[in-house]
Amino acid sequence: MNVFNRILVVLLFLGLIALAAFAVVRPLQLIEWAGVNLALFEEQVFDAGFWQMFSIGAYVLIAVLLILLWLEIRKRRRKTVRVKTRAKSDAQLALDSVAHSLEYRIDELAGVRKVVPKIRSYGKSAAIQLDLDTSPSVNIGLLTDQIVDMVHDIVEGQLGLKIAGRVRVNVHHEPYPKGTMPPTQPLGPEGEMRPTVVESAPEPRRRAEAAPARKPKAEAPAPKVEPVAYKDSRAEEELDLEPEEDDLDLLGDLEENSSEGDATA
Repeated sequence: MNVFNRILVVLLFLGLIALAAFAVVRPLQLIEWAGVNLALFEEQVFDAGFWQMFSIGAYVLIAVLLILLWLEIRKRRRKTVRVKTRAKSDAQLALDSVAHSLEYRIDELAGVRKVVPKIRSYGKSAAIQLDLDTSPSVNIGLLTDQIVDMVHDIVEGQLGLKIAGRVRVNVHHEPYPKGTMPPTQPLGPEGEMRPTVVESAPEPRRRAEAAPARKPKAEAPAPKVEPVAYKDSRAEEELDLEPEEDDLDLLGDLEENSSEGDATA
């Protein structure tokens, strides 16, 4: 716009200089030329075709002049912001550099999927606006406080700029997917939550189906009972029915004595 303004101003000044010089050198010819053109214009005013073309040209010229006037007087957005320094110097920092620094640092936070910084310069200070896309498992309050503290640390502490007003944060929070719900337990210091899966209840059947018969459990085999041998005290004393050799000799002697006695008789 600055180049266009310069070209337009140069051409306008050259035209005015030429007209002023012609009026000084040949004023009568200028008056005669102006009278002839005015009389011709007066005759053409009553012509409908000429008046229509003249009106269209005039409207177009007015519109172009209004646009140029608005472009000239409108408030332009500054592309730099002044850096606070102790020395008597004028240091300017580009807004793109500030935006890239914020985007790089904030994008590293857990739960942030996308961040778009929007910075507007007021000369000595800058207004900061952040557009965030977050995951469904993030705590918005804790994350917002963390981001605002980080913005003040980066912009004012590291870059040496002044923030105009408050940092504005526009959050687009992605909803939980179907079948999940946020947990009810207290949150940790990181502000990160894990979704809890909710199992949907089975749909009731129209007809109650008979429960399948349970198979009888195989009974464990009964332990074998071994017969207990009861010993009689009397059985322990075993009788020795076999005659001993001494008894046999005694019986032999008795039989011989009895046979001898029968013989003597």
